[in-house]
Amino acid sequence: MTDRETYSMEVEVPYYFANFTGDIRLSALIDIMLLTSEKQLHQADADSTEMVMNNGLGWVVVQYHMDINQMPRLGQKLKVTTQATSYNKYFFYRDFWIEDMDGNVMVKAQSAFVLIDIKERKIVSAADRLENKFGAEEVNRIQRFARLRVPEDYDFKQPQHIGYYNIDVNKHVNNSYYFDWMVDTLDTDYIASHHLKSMDIKYEKELNLESEPLSFAKVDSENHTSTHWIKNGDTLNVIAQLGWEDK
Repeated sequence: MTDRETYSMEVEVPYYFANFTGDIRLSALIDIMLLTSEKQLHQADADSTEMVMNNGLGWVVVQYHMDINQMPRLGQKLKVTTQATSYNKYFFYRDFWIEDMDGNVMVKAQSAFVLIDIKERKIVSAADRLENKFGAEEVNRIQRFARLRVPEDYDFKQPQHIGYYNIDVNKHVNNSYYFDWMVDTLDTDYIASHHLKSMDIKYEKELNLESEPLSFAKVDSENHTSTHWIKNGDTLNVIAQLGWEDK
Protein backbone atom coordinates (compact mmCIF):
# COMPACT_ATOMS: atom_id res chain seq x y z
CA MET A 1 0.00 0.00 0.00
CA THR A 2 1.33 3.44 -0.92
CA ASP A 3 2.08 5.71 2.02
CA ARG A 4 -0.29 8.62 2.32
CA GLU A 5 1.50 11.87 1.64
CA THR A 6 1.11 14.90 3.88
CA TYR A 7 1.69 18.54 3.10
CA SER A 8 2.33 21.19 5.76
CA MET A 9 2.81 24.92 5.85
CA GLU A 10 3.31 27.44 8.62
CA VAL A 11 1.14 30.53 8.97
CA GLU A 12 0.70 33.37 11.45
CA VAL A 13 -2.84 34.58 12.08
CA PRO A 14 -3.01 38.21 10.80
CA TYR A 15 -5.37 40.77 12.29
CA TYR A 16 -7.71 40.64 9.29
CA PHE A 17 -8.33 36.90 9.92
CA ALA A 18 -9.55 37.53 13.48
CA ASN A 19 -12.97 38.52 14.79
CA PHE A 20 -13.64 41.06 17.54
CA THR A 21 -12.80 38.49 20.27
CA GLY A 22 -9.33 37.83 18.84
CA ASP A 23 -10.23 34.32 17.65
CA ILE A 24 -9.67 33.46 14.00
CA ARG A 25 -12.90 33.63 11.99
CA LEU A 26 -14.31 30.27 10.96
CA SER A 27 -14.23 31.33 7.31
CA ALA A 28 -10.54 32.27 7.58
CA LEU A 29 -9.78 28.95 9.27
CA ILE A 30 -11.35 27.14 6.33
CA ASP A 31 -9.43 29.33 3.87
CA ILE A 32 -6.12 28.41 5.52
CA MET A 33 -6.91 24.71 5.31
CA LEU A 34 -7.97 24.97 1.68
CA LEU A 35 -4.81 26.87 0.80
CA THR A 36 -2.80 23.98 2.23
CA SER A 37 -4.64 21.45 0.08
CA GLU A 38 -4.22 23.70 -2.97
CA LYS A 39 -0.46 23.77 -2.36
CA GLN A 40 -0.36 19.97 -2.30
CA LEU A 41 -2.56 19.65 -5.39
CA HIS A 42 -0.33 22.12 -7.22
CA GLN A 43 2.50 19.59 -7.01
CA ALA A 44 0.43 17.34 -9.30
CA ASP A 45 -0.92 20.17 -11.49
CA ALA A 46 -4.34 19.46 -9.99
CA ASP A 47 -4.99 22.63 -7.99
CA SER A 48 -7.97 24.84 -8.77
CA THR A 49 -6.01 27.16 -11.09
CA GLU A 50 -4.66 24.31 -13.21
CA MET A 51 -7.95 22.41 -13.31
CA VAL A 52 -10.00 25.46 -14.29
CA MET A 53 -7.58 26.95 -16.82
CA ASN A 54 -6.55 23.73 -18.54
CA ASN A 55 -9.47 21.34 -18.04
CA GLY A 56 -12.60 23.39 -17.35
CA LEU A 57 -12.98 21.54 -14.05
CA GLY A 58 -13.30 22.77 -10.48
CA TRP A 59 -12.95 21.31 -6.99
CA VAL A 60 -16.06 21.70 -4.84
CA VAL A 61 -16.30 20.73 -1.18
CA VAL A 62 -19.56 19.04 -0.23
CA GLN A 63 -19.13 18.27 3.48
CA TYR A 64 -16.94 19.06 6.48
CA HIS A 65 -16.68 17.79 10.03
CA MET A 66 -14.45 19.76 12.37
CA ASP A 67 -13.40 19.34 16.02
CA ILE A 68 -11.82 22.31 17.76
CA ASN A 69 -9.73 21.90 20.90
CA GLN A 70 -8.71 25.55 20.85
CA MET A 71 -9.50 28.22 18.30
CA PRO A 72 -6.33 29.84 16.88
CA ARG A 73 -5.79 33.40 18.04
CA LEU A 74 -4.61 36.66 16.51
CA GLY A 75 -0.84 36.62 16.02
CA GLN A 76 -0.49 32.92 16.77
CA LYS A 77 1.90 30.84 14.66
CA LEU A 78 0.42 27.62 13.34
CA LYS A 79 1.42 24.51 11.44
CA VAL A 80 -1.35 23.45 9.04
CA THR A 81 -1.22 19.93 7.58
CA THR A 82 -3.39 18.09 5.07
CA GLN A 83 -3.56 14.51 3.85
CA ALA A 84 -5.61 12.90 1.10
CA THR A 85 -6.99 9.80 2.83
CA SER A 86 -9.24 7.92 0.39
CA TYR A 87 -11.30 8.21 -2.77
CA ASN A 88 -13.96 6.44 -4.80
CA LYS A 89 -15.34 7.12 -8.26
CA TYR A 90 -16.71 10.57 -7.41
CA PHE A 91 -15.64 11.56 -3.89
CA PHE A 92 -12.18 12.56 -2.75
CA TYR A 93 -11.67 12.58 1.02
CA ARG A 94 -9.12 14.76 2.75
CA ASP A 95 -8.12 15.37 6.39
CA PHE A 96 -6.69 18.54 7.92
CA TRP A 97 -5.14 19.31 11.27
CA ILE A 98 -3.74 22.47 12.79
CA GLU A 99 -1.08 22.52 15.50
CA ASP A 100 0.55 25.22 17.55
CA MET A 101 4.33 25.48 17.37
CA ASP A 102 4.66 23.12 20.37
CA GLY A 103 2.88 20.37 18.42
CA ASN A 104 -0.44 20.58 20.25
CA VAL A 105 -3.36 19.74 17.94
CA MET A 106 -5.80 22.65 17.99
CA VAL A 107 -8.15 21.74 15.13
CA LYS A 108 -8.93 18.52 13.22
CA ALA A 109 -11.20 18.30 10.18
CA GLN A 110 -12.46 15.75 7.67
CA SER A 111 -13.79 16.76 4.27
CA ALA A 112 -15.34 15.39 1.09
CA PHE A 113 -14.71 16.97 -2.32
CA VAL A 114 -16.06 16.39 -5.80
CA LEU A 115 -14.79 17.53 -9.19
CA ILE A 116 -17.27 19.33 -11.44
CA ASP A 117 -17.39 20.26 -15.10
CA ILE A 118 -17.81 24.04 -14.77
CA LYS A 119 -19.64 24.49 -18.07
CA GLU A 120 -22.04 21.56 -17.67
CA ARG A 121 -22.35 21.93 -13.86
CA LYS A 122 -22.06 18.15 -13.52
CA ILE A 123 -19.92 15.98 -11.26
CA VAL A 124 -17.15 14.10 -13.06
CA SER A 125 -14.94 11.29 -11.80
CA ALA A 126 -11.96 12.63 -9.88
CA ALA A 127 -10.52 9.10 -9.75
CA ASP A 128 -10.28 8.99 -13.55
CA ARG A 129 -8.69 12.42 -13.88
CA LEU A 130 -6.07 12.43 -11.13
CA GLU A 131 -2.83 10.62 -11.90
CA ASN A 132 -1.25 11.48 -8.55
CA LYS A 133 -3.60 10.68 -5.65
CA PHE A 134 -0.96 11.35 -2.95
CA GLY A 135 -1.16 7.83 -1.55
CA ALA A 136 -4.91 8.00 -0.88
CA GLU A 137 -6.62 4.60 -0.64
CA GLU A 138 -9.18 3.59 -3.25
CA VAL A 139 -12.40 2.52 -1.52
CA ASN A 140 -15.89 1.48 -2.59
CA ARG A 141 -17.69 2.89 0.42
CA ILE A 142 -18.96 6.42 0.94
CA GLN A 143 -17.62 8.14 4.04
CA ARG A 144 -20.45 9.06 6.39
CA PHE A 145 -20.81 12.51 7.88
CA ALA A 146 -23.38 13.86 10.35
CA ARG A 147 -26.99 13.89 9.19
CA LEU A 148 -28.27 17.44 9.50
CA ARG A 149 -31.94 18.40 9.56
CA VAL A 150 -33.58 21.79 9.18
CA PRO A 151 -35.43 22.77 12.39
CA GLU A 152 -39.17 23.43 12.28
CA ASP A 153 -38.69 27.07 13.33
CA TYR A 154 -35.90 29.62 13.64
CA ASP A 155 -34.64 32.33 16.00
CA PHE A 156 -32.89 34.50 13.42
CA LYS A 157 -33.51 35.30 9.77
CA GLN A 158 -31.37 37.55 7.61
CA PRO A 159 -31.21 38.29 3.86
CA GLN A 160 -27.79 38.09 2.20
CA HIS A 161 -26.52 40.08 -0.76
CA ILE A 162 -24.40 38.37 -3.40
CA GLY A 163 -21.89 40.58 -5.20
CA TYR A 164 -19.30 39.83 -7.85
CA TYR A 165 -16.64 39.50 -5.11
CA ASN A 166 -18.55 36.51 -3.67
CA ILE A 167 -18.22 34.52 -6.91
CA ASP A 168 -15.13 32.37 -7.47
CA VAL A 169 -13.66 30.77 -10.58
CA ASN A 170 -16.12 27.89 -10.29
CA LYS A 171 -18.85 30.46 -11.11
CA HIS A 172 -20.66 30.11 -7.79
CA VAL A 173 -20.50 31.68 -4.33
CA ASN A 174 -17.23 30.70 -2.67
CA ASN A 175 -17.97 28.31 0.17
CA SER A 176 -16.09 30.38 2.76
CA TYR A 177 -18.72 33.14 2.61
CA TYR A 178 -21.37 30.80 3.94
CA PHE A 179 -19.57 30.64 7.29
CA ASP A 180 -19.56 34.43 7.71
CA TRP A 181 -23.24 34.60 6.77
CA MET A 182 -24.18 31.87 9.22
CA VAL A 183 -22.21 33.15 12.19
CA ASP A 184 -23.46 36.68 11.45
CA THR A 185 -27.01 35.58 12.31
CA LEU A 186 -25.97 35.05 15.95
CA ASP A 187 -26.05 37.77 18.57
CA THR A 188 -22.65 39.35 19.21
CA ASP A 189 -23.07 38.71 22.95
CA TYR A 190 -23.37 34.99 22.19
CA ILE A 191 -20.19 35.05 20.09
CA ALA A 192 -18.35 36.99 22.81
CA SER A 193 -19.34 34.53 25.55
CA HIS A 194 -18.76 31.22 23.72
CA HIS A 195 -15.97 29.22 22.11
CA LEU A 196 -16.63 27.21 18.97
CA LYS A 197 -15.97 23.50 19.62
CA SER A 198 -17.29 21.64 16.57
CA MET A 199 -18.73 22.18 13.11
CA ASP A 200 -20.62 20.04 10.63
CA ILE A 201 -21.75 21.37 7.28
CA LYS A 202 -23.32 19.97 4.13
CA TYR A 203 -23.55 21.91 0.88
CA GLU A 204 -26.71 21.01 -1.03
CA LYS A 205 -27.04 23.46 -3.92
CA GLU A 206 -24.80 26.18 -5.29
CA LEU A 207 -25.63 29.87 -5.07
CA ASN A 208 -24.83 32.14 -8.01
CA LEU A 209 -24.94 35.86 -8.77
CA GLU A 210 -28.69 35.78 -9.42
CA SER A 211 -29.56 34.03 -6.14
CA GLU A 212 -31.37 35.86 -3.33
CA PRO A 213 -30.45 33.84 -0.24
CA LEU A 214 -31.92 34.01 3.24
CA SER A 215 -29.83 32.89 6.21
CA PHE A 216 -31.57 31.24 9.20
CA ALA A 217 -30.38 30.17 12.64
CA LYS A 218 -31.83 28.21 15.56
CA VAL A 219 -30.00 28.16 18.91
CA ASP A 220 -30.34 25.20 21.29
CA SER A 221 -29.02 26.66 24.55
CA GLU A 222 -29.52 23.41 26.47
CA ASN A 223 -27.26 21.42 24.14
CA HIS A 224 -24.93 24.33 23.30
CA THR A 225 -25.52 24.04 19.56
CA SER A 226 -26.75 26.32 16.82
CA THR A 227 -28.20 25.11 13.52
CA HIS A 228 -27.77 27.30 10.46
CA TRP A 229 -29.24 27.00 6.99
CA ILE A 230 -29.39 29.11 3.86
CA LYS A 231 -32.20 28.97 1.32
CA ASN A 232 -32.77 30.54 -2.07
CA GLY A 233 -36.54 30.56 -2.41
CA ASP A 234 -37.68 27.04 -1.51
CA THR A 235 -34.29 25.49 -2.26
CA LEU A 236 -31.99 24.51 0.60
CA ASN A 237 -28.44 25.50 -0.30
CA VAL A 238 -26.48 24.63 2.81
CA ILE A 239 -27.07 23.42 6.36
CA ALA A 240 -24.65 23.40 9.29
CA GLN A 241 -24.53 22.70 13.00
CA LEU A 242 -22.07 24.47 15.28
CA GLY A 243 -21.17 23.24 18.76
CA TRP A 244 -20.27 25.76 21.46
CA GLU A 245 -18.97 25.97 25.01
CA ASP A 246 -19.11 28.79 27.53
CA LYS A 247 -15.98 30.89 27.92
